[in-house]
Amino acid sequence: FIDFLAVTIFLILIHICIAHSIFQIKHVEAISSQTTNSTLVSEMIQEGNLLINKSQYEDAIKLYDQILKIDPRSVEAVNGKGLAFNKLGRYDDAITWFDNALKIEPTFINALNNKGVALANLDKFEEAIIWFDKAIKIDPNFVEALYNKGGALAELGKYDEAAMWTNK
Repeated sequence: FIDFLAVTIFLILIHICIAHSIFQIKHVEAISSQTTNSTLVSEMIQEGNLLINKSQYEDAIKLYDQILKIDPRSVEAVNGKGLAFNKLGRYDDAITWFDNALKIEPTFINALNNKGVALANLDKFEEAIIWFDKAIKIDPNFVEALYNKGGALAELGKYDEAAMWTNK
């Protein structure tokens, strides 16, 4: 009986060790797969940004869509898609995408600023200033938001206040 018990315990321990090893292997594979996807997504985002800089906005949108199939929560891809729509003059679509970015990361200052830019493009300067202020509250030295707030104030005829913001 003792031999049978010893063999049973031995087999159970072997089974546990094998199961633990398989778990470790799968865990490592999952981590390395995430790292590969993360690297791929980062490279694709850089390519999308280059496409925007080259005024290839439709191609950038397609690339950001591919990125979002890999990582649906990529705030950079969602924001980039909004930028491309903004450049195409599709401001309402841009605002929708900036809002989507802010649902993922509410303090993403680029999306806060970019939403303000899209609103300013719709001549909604007072509303745009609210979004620039949100970005400035997070980072008081965020040059783009400071400059854009100054521009929106100038559009409202508040030139002295505009000069104060653009000179910060």
